[in-house]
Amino acid sequence: MPTIKDIAKMAGVSHGTVSNVLNGRGNVSVEKIKAVERAAMQVGYQLNAQAKSLRAGHTNTISVILPDMTTTHYNKLYLGLHNLLSRQGYEVELYITNDQQQNELQFIPKIAAKRNYAVITVSCLEDANEYYNQLKIEPEKIVFAYRNIPHAQQYLSLDFQLAGQQIAEKIKNKGLKHIGLYTDLGKYSCTSEFKQGFEQYWLSQHAERQLTHIQTFPSRAYNDAFNFFTDAVPEAIITSDIEKARYIKNADFLGNLGNKPLIYSLSDAVFIVEERIHQYHMNYELLGKRIAELLLHNPDQPEINIKNRGFMFRNQPEILSSVTTTRSLNLLTLPSPSTDALKKLLPHFKHQSGIDVRLNVHQFNDIYEILTNLEHHQYYDIIRIDMAGLPWFAKSTLKPLKELGSDVYQLLTNYSQQIVKRYSQVNNQFYAIPFDPSIQMLFYRKDLFNDAKIKRMFYEEYKRELAPPTTFAEFDIITRFFSRALNPQSPLEYGSCASLGNTEIVASEFLLRYYSLGGRLRQEDCSLKLDPVLGTQAIQQYVDSLSVVKKLSATWWNESVSLFESGSVAMIIVYMNLFSHTQHSAISPLVGVDNVPDSKALIGGGSLGMSKFSQKEAEVAEFFKWVFSDEIAEQLVLLGGTSANNCVYDNPDIMEYYPWLDIPHKTGYNGVRETFFQDGSSLNLRMVEKAIGQAIGNRINGIMTTEETVQYINTRLTDNEFRG
Repeated sequence: MPTIKDIAKMAGVSHGTVSNVLNGRGNVSVEKIKAVERAAMQVGYQLNAQAKSLRAGHTNTISVILPDMTTTHYNKLYLGLHNLLSRQGYEVELYITNDQQQNELQFIPKIAAKRNYAVITVSCLEDANEYYNQLKIEPEKIVFAYRNIPHAQQYLSLDFQLAGQQIAEKIKNKGLKHIGLYTDLGKYSCTSEFKQGFEQYWLSQHAERQLTHIQTFPSRAYNDAFNFFTDAVPEAIITSDIEKARYIKNADFLGNLGNKPLIYSLSDAVFIVEERIHQYHMNYELLGKRIAELLLHNPDQPEINIKNRGFMFRNQPEILSSVTTTRSLNLLTLPSPSTDALKKLLPHFKHQSGIDVRLNVHQFNDIYEILTNLEHHQYYDIIRIDMAGLPWFAKSTLKPLKELGSDVYQLLTNYSQQIVKRYSQVNNQFYAIPFDPSIQMLFYRKDLFNDAKIKRMFYEEYKRELAPPTTFAEFDIITRFFSRALNPQSPLEYGSCASLGNTEIVASEFLLRYYSLGGRLRQEDCSLKLDPVLGTQAIQQYVDSLSVVKKLSATWWNESVSLFESGSVAMIIVYMNLFSHTQHSAISPLVGVDNVPDSKALIGGGSLGMSKFSQKEAEVAEFFKWVFSDEIAEQLVLLGGTSANNCVYDNPDIMEYYPWLDIPHKTGYNGVRETFFQDGSSLNLRMVEKAIGQAIGNRINGIMTTEETVQYINTRLTDNEFRG
């Protein structure tokens, strides 16, 4: 077996240098890093990470023991654990018991020998002391999930008793007298709680009701499903997981000559249509995530309670109506990932409501003109209005939400107070509901930022560590470093890019730098102007940066995102709602995300409100209750759109696919957009940004000096057209 000594000899370096390179540390030159990597590859050396961790007292491994990986709730639990733990640098090791005690008992000593950091188990044993007596791990780092076996000290699960009760409530008015219950073995706490919740509600309602309970284990589950069809077939069969529900469907198809039973089943939290199966949704993956958080952050925190999702789309008929009507709504919106996602979902709304929603998609500038002259466009019922224009247009174009009824107004409780304040409220009146809130974020190539050779190359050039920039000074340095015109060794052609084909985009990218310096547009005396010193500094920084970035003539940020997606640039700053589709591309695993430099991002996105000229309050209210429901909010995000509905942050799939959504959520969308004066009056921010962008465009083209640009902007901003 090759050793460090062999590598050192072949590379012509010391043992210490080899150790530093293999362990990612030390002040080693790029040439020596390359030499060591070549030598290690030639001799076939692999770093023994486990032995390295054992020298530290324990491995960086967490063992997970499950009955199987085919059952949804075990599979999703594992995904929730693995996704978070692996991102934190832990290795997750999986053991499958097939619900056999002898298998589980054999795994425990093997795990003990490895001195793991923690163990998570869905145990089929009779006593938790089998773990405590053999594993040299703190008891709080041995977590029992789903099944609360005797003497378990750390146990986390979901509310299976409530699930049983709510399924019983769901079928209470169907006139059923014979129910089948198909579960795992009743000795497990999750099964007994589920059965108890159902029995207490179901059997207490009518004495003549009958319950047939069949318990099974994985190897017999398919065979046992046929037992429901040997005698009197239950009118409905309730299963403890979706796999058993599918077995019931098969057994019904192959072995039943009588009436087909209704099928209800526990399922995971993601809505996927299953023919004939009424799904009660449980947050299995979120449980895995919460267990991982418990182990990593706060072992002493109290028991975590995770709410059941229940029956999704519960306010809509189980069999959607096929009735067609002539009712319709016209929705004015702009092209965006959220609009694309909404278009895919509208057939569902028409199918269940009979209302045809027609999307009228216009560019940003066109929508501004329409809103300015809305009396000529009275055929619109719903308007997607940008949050920057909401204060300016709300009173003149939208009906207050209170006119749509308390049910619609109640939808605002799905959002944080900060979101509602910025996207719904104008002068203590609520006009719209947040649709696709967004904020500028930094996206970067984390594979490049973590590459040892690139990091060393950067250090040799700038005598500092390569890391995501926290200031614009750092951002500009890194941009220059990754510009191949200035650094022939750069793996990419450009460090970043800039879109110059739209004045509002130019203003946005300038204002990001201006705000980072502490500048503002609204002054204490309610005047509008740039701070002369900070404005001059920000304009000069922005113009200087254009000499090393890829300049684009695009009129929107889509081309910047495409350039990043193609692997041509190392970093971009863009509104997060425009970035979602990249998660389904090849670049996805390489993407890192962080706050913008200096953390003074502009917020954007918009809301949906009802046009003041529309007379279709009932139809608009029905549409709003649909589109802003938890279920549709999740579907919009899963399809590449954006939502700030509180429900999306508890969906592990969404957080895994779009991790950047969680960053602004945790900071309360703490971004900048000056839409009001201090006295509460609104300003026409779109026209302000257009004027600023036009002036800076003149500076870029050499028509004005930097000082003349600041002076021109400040003279222009004295016009009364900007004030409401």
